Amino acid sequence: MLRIELLVGLDDAYGRAVARGVIRWAKSRGDWKLYGYGRLLSDPAEDSSARAADGIIARIESAEDARAFASSPTPVVDVAGAFPGAGFLEANDDDFLAGRRAGEYLRGLGFRAFAFCGAERVEWSQLRRRGFAEAAGMQASRLPSFERPLEWWRDRRRDEADLAAWLRSLPFPTALFAANDVAGLKASETCRRSGVAVPDELAVLGVDDEDLLCELAEPSLSSVRLDCEGIGMAAAALLDEKLRGGAVASRTVLVAPREVVERDSTRIVVGSDRLVAQALSWIRANAHRGAGVEELVAALPACRRTVESRFKAGMGRTLSQALADARLDRAKRLLSSTDLPLDSVAEAAGFGSLQRFHIAFKDREGMSPGRWRKGVREENRRR
Repeated sequence: MLRIELLVGLDDAYGRAVARGVIRWAKSRGDWKLYGYGRLLSDPAEDSSARAADGIIARIESAEDARAFASSPTPVVDVAGAFPGAGFLEANDDDFLAGRRAGEYLRGLGFRAFAFCGAERVEWSQLRRRGFAEAAGMQASRLPSFERPLEWWRDRRRDEADLAAWLRSLPFPTALFAANDVAGLKASETCRRSGVAVPDELAVLGVDDEDLLCELAEPSLSSVRLDCEGIGMAAAALLDEKLRGGAVASRTVLVAPREVVERDSTRIVVGSDRLVAQALSWIRANAHRGAGVEELVAALPACRRTVESRFKAGMGRTLSQALADARLDRAKRLLSSTDLPLDSVAEAAGFGSLQRFHIAFKDREGMSPGRWRKGVREENRRR
């Protein structure tokens, strides 16, 4: 029987879901004995009994924790991703992809101005920032950003004057991506106190989908949902492989994020033209069905010429281009986050046939879908 210390904390949705994944995996094996309830879960580095374990799954979020676990001969799998160079085995969210997914979603709402807030000197926050900038069509160095230590975001008593001034300095409307829900909630609350309207002037999107906190916020906070249970299962499988003496294929396993959970903080389509807003909303809801321009126009209260001219004036692209963009964005999400075969991706994204999918994808990306997927995965392994 293998003794495994589970030191992930249960004070937020991330820790609880990761723990569920580890427990689920352990029950499927039958030869793991899990420890770590009570105090151990919230303060792993201080508990010397963890050193008697056969293996440890820990959420290492501070330099002190990293130093403590680095000195241990016991195999450790980290599920936080804050210190990627510390030498631990890691099972983490694909943070770059989470940021890219956020950017694709906000861009699809019609935003042309973007900003970021998150944790400084923390790798997962920086990866989310870079992925977001890429999807927004910007260099990360040119993305307006506000960063503070993780503890600053968690402490609601900290002075928010600098954050308020920065938020007011942004051009409205702007889409703000927060590296996690804690930062998103603090930014949204600061907007409310500072007279910045959410989402009309500033749409706010977080990460983690802390459902209770997100729903109780005013307005409720949209968030990128992570596959935290999948992270827990991946961490357990990686540790088990190490303990049984097998060759570990990769020291880092990245788990793709799930969907954007839309709430009031992003329920807006940018632009003063209500007809354009209706068209964008319809495209977001129906493009994956393979719907065309005729079906779109039939759902709107205006003739085709009017819809097309006003949409082109407001969005800088045609209805056909917008439908194609929505289908391609969905296809890219499926290629990067699932193992679906290409014909299934083509069908799920609304292309109708694999041939049409290949042609449209190569026109946009300059390469085949299969080659693009391979490149994304190789890039993820390098990160």
